[in-house]
Amino acid sequence: MSRRSTLTIRRPEDREEHARPLDLRLILRLWTYTRPYAAQRNWLLVLVILRSIQLPALTWLVAAVIRGPVADRSVSGVVLGALAFLVLAVSTQFVMHFRQRLALELGEAVVFDLRNAVFAHLQRLPMSFFHQTKLGRIISRMSSDVENLRIGVQDVLFVSVVQLGQMLVAALFMVWADPSLFLLVLGLAPVLYVLNRMFHRRLSVALREVQESFSRVTATLAESVNGIRVTQGFVRQRANAEMFSDMVTDHSRYNLSVTNTQ
Repeated sequence: MSRRSTLTIRRPEDREEHARPLDLRLILRLWTYTRPYAAQRNWLLVLVILRSIQLPALTWLVAAVIRGPVADRSVSGVVLGALAFLVLAVSTQFVMHFRQRLALELGEAVVFDLRNAVFAHLQRLPMSFFHQTKLGRIISRMSSDVENLRIGVQDVLFVSVVQLGQMLVAALFMVWADPSLFLLVLGLAPVLYVLNRMFHRRLSVALREVQESFSRVTATLAESVNGIRVTQGFVRQRANAEMFSDMVTDHSRYNLSVTNTQ
C-alpha cells in the first residue's frame, strides 16, 4: 500500500485510543442487562454447571468400565456400563440442547434491550456529538459492536464457564486417581498463563485495529452514499473508489493479522 493511501486511511481523528479493552467491570456492567431475565439466566447457569460435570464424567465412566468389568471379563458388567454410558450421553445431549436454547434466548433479549438503550441514549446527545462523530461510526456501534456483545453473551460467557467447570472436575478426578500426575500438570499452569497473557495482548491490539478499520469503512460508505450528488458534481467517482478500495484492502490486512495471531 502506498504512503499516500496509508496516510489517507489512518488519520489521527480515526483512531479510538479512548476505547477501553474488555475487563471485569465491563463484564459486570453487561451482566446487569440479564437482571430482567433472572429466572432464565439462573436456569442457564444450572445447566452450564451440570454440563461441565457431565462431560468429564463420560470419560471417567469409560475408564471405570475398562478397569472393572472389561478387566474382569464380566459380560453383565460391560452391558450395565454401556447402558449407564448411554443414559449419561443422552442426558448430556438433552442438557446441551436446552443450554444452547436458553443462551440464544437470553442473548437476543439482552441485545434487544441494549440496542434500545443505545438508541435512547443517542436521542439525548447534543448536536455537537453528531457533528464530531461520523455516521458510519455510529452505525458500526449499533451493528457490529452490539453483535459482538450478543456473541459474548450467547457463546463465549457460558462456554467459558463450561470449560472452567470441566477443568475443575477433571482436576478433582486427577487428584483422586494420580496425585503425582496432577502436580506435574499443575506445574505447567504458570507457563500456560504467561503464554495466554502474551497472545491475549497481541490479539486484543489486533482486534481493536480491525474494529477501527471497520469503522472507517462504514463511515466512508455512509458518507459516500449521503454525498453522492456532491461526488458526481465534482467528478470524484474514480478518486473516491480508489480511496475506498485502499480502505477495504487495509481492513482485509487487519483481519488476516487477527487470523495469524490466533
